[in-house]
Amino acid sequence: MRETIEKRTASGCKATLVFDTGGPVGSDHLLIVKPVYSEEDWLVNRWFYFDEQTQAYMWNFAEKVCTDEKYRQQSLEKTADWKRVANLYEPLARRLYQELSQSERSDFPILNDSSRPDSEKLESLCEELFKEIKAIVRQRKDRHLETVYEEKEAELQRWLAEKSA
Repeated sequence: MRETIEKRTASGCKATLVFDTGGPVGSDHLLIVKPVYSEEDWLVNRWFYFDEQTQAYMWNFAEKVCTDEKYRQQSLEKTADWKRVANLYEPLARRLYQELSQSERSDFPILNDSSRPDSEKLESLCEELFKEIKAIVRQRKDRHLETVYEEKEAELQRWLAEKSA
């Protein structure tokens, strides 16, 4: 399901905030930013994850993309920190999602009373994964990405084993 929450026009840009249940694990807010009445032709889409999903944070991002040409270029070239984090996080979160959905010990992704704790566990593991990836990218934390993923996958497998015991 996708529904527009709000549209704003400022600093020569149009920003559309969308609620989208088909987003990556931990996100249901997508911001679409593009120029209005301009010769330029660019588009920046950004999913916001977990605690980033606040109106102030999202609209601040839109304003920065519109007014800071260097930041906009980094966003378009996928070198901005937020984009590097997303590019690392999304495939790993998808792998955790697939691990859970392929498990014989869970009804997930069908949401029912027995799969709700599994869904909550996945969300929790993905939030931890997201925070660790953000630390690796933004704080230059010295951890190998695959090791971080393997820790979360092992925790998910333990969770599923405990559930079936």
